[in-house]
Formats: sequence, structure tokens, C-alpha cells
Amino acid sequence: MGKFAVYLSALLCLAGRGYCADAEYKLVRIETLTNAVRVRLPLTDVTGKVRMKEKSADGFGVPLAPTRVPLGRKCYLEWQIGYDTPNANDVSVVPEISFTRNGATKYGHELAKLIFEAVRVGLISTNELAREVAALQQIPPSAFEENQPVQIEVATNAAAEGFESAAQRLPQFTKTTPHGWVQIQLKQKQRAVGYQAMIYVCLPMSEVLDMDGSPRKPRKAHSKETVLYEFNPGNAAFLRDVLHAFGIASQAHNDDIRQMLEKILAAPR
Repeated sequence: MGKFAVYLSALLCLAGRGYCADAEYKLVRIETLTNAVRVRLPLTDVTGKVRMKEKSADGFGVPLAPTRVPLGRKCYLEWQIGYDTPNANDVSVVPEISFTRNGATKYGHELAKLIFEAVRVGLISTNELAREVAALQQIPPSAFEENQPVQIEVATNAAAEGFESAAQRLPQFTKTTPHGWVQIQLKQKQRAVGYQAMIYVCLPMSEVLDMDGSPRKPRKAHSKETVLYEFNPGNAAFLRDVLHAFGIASQAHNDDIRQMLEKILAAPR
């Protein structure tokens, strides 16, 4: 029994290390350089918030298996970016930013950390943030993406076996830049009735870096590969576009983003 216990303990230890390594790989990490902010993203976590896609005519993209196909110029990373979390120990948390929503405390992370660090290294000025707060206050409810109508189109001819054909058209907002694009998509709420606006940052593989900081060459991904994307003086406007996308997505996002920016403006540096 003693040998078996030691063997079992060793297996559990190895399994725990494997789980920790897998969890670490999936984390979105943000680091600050002298005049840039880098984001580390998982390349092969096909069930997570970062997925590999290929461009398509409808603008929604086609999901890819990154370890099976070469990732060339038509491919991009779709990052479902967030700006808050209930986890105060998240690797991307900004301790200076916290607010209460529906009785729960939320902490700024991901987008909040990107903006906080971008201001700290001079990619975005406090004057620009103040102007963004003022602009977000002026957006009318009718302009929010979540308030755009969902259209249902029914075919005039019935499909086979008496079934009727119908198509649902969901509004999608897209802002395209040379360095990537940001999309606002309507998705059905998982735990409530209705739709919610989701924001996706789309990063073309031509702009993605290997972990050594060099441009990533077109090739298949290896298991648990991570890559970098850098926000720098050349593409800081794209980061401001991502910020503004939340402001026009919904009233709730607009309110939260204004609170977040006001706390960033008030934070000591």
C-alpha cells in the first residue's frame, strides 16, 4: 500500500502540473514595454475566448483548426475581449479600477488594463480619454447596437416535407483599420431573454508576433502555442476604436466604460 500511495501521489502531482500548465497557457497576459503594450494570446484554445478564423464574405469568419492548416494572410485571431471580472486575483486585473454592479464588485481587466497601461506609457493621453467620456455621454439610445432591429425573413416557397424556410438577420457593427478590426455582434443571452452585444477584437496574422517578438511566419500552430500582439504609437488609434466599440454597443457597456475611464483619469501615476 505504501508503494501504491507514492505512485498515486506522483500521478496526481503530474496531473496537477499538467492542469496548471494548461490553465496558464489559456490566460491572456498583458505586459508593458517602454512605449508599447503587449498582449499574449493563446493560439490553439479553440473553445476559449480567443479563436482562429479565416476571413469570409459575410464578415463573421470561418473557424479553423489552427494545428491542421497553415495560418496565412487570410487568417486572424478573434478575441472576445472583456473589461471587468469578479476575480481580484486575475492576471490582467487593474487594482485601481473597481465598481459595483447589481450588488457585486467588479474589477477592471483586459481592456481596462490595456487602456490604463497605454496612458501610463503615453500611447493615449488623458485629454483623449476625457474627450471619449464626453462623446460617450452624447450617444443616443437609438444608436446602440443592441437596440438595432433583428430581422426575420421567411421564404415564399415552403421547404421539403412541409417545413418553412426562414433566415434571421442580426445587425453587426465593424470598424476596420490596417492593423485589425473590431466587431460588435448581437448574441442571444444564455441566462435571460433577449440579445446582448458582444465585442470582438480581430487581429490579422500578418500583425501577430512570435514569442521572441518577430513576425510570425505562415505555418500550422503547434500545441499550446502562444503569440503576441503589440499596441504601439503606430496603431494606438485602433485601441481607441476598441474602447469606443464598447461605448456604442449597449447602454450598460456605455455606463461601465465611462466609469472605467473616469477611474483611470483619477488614478495616480
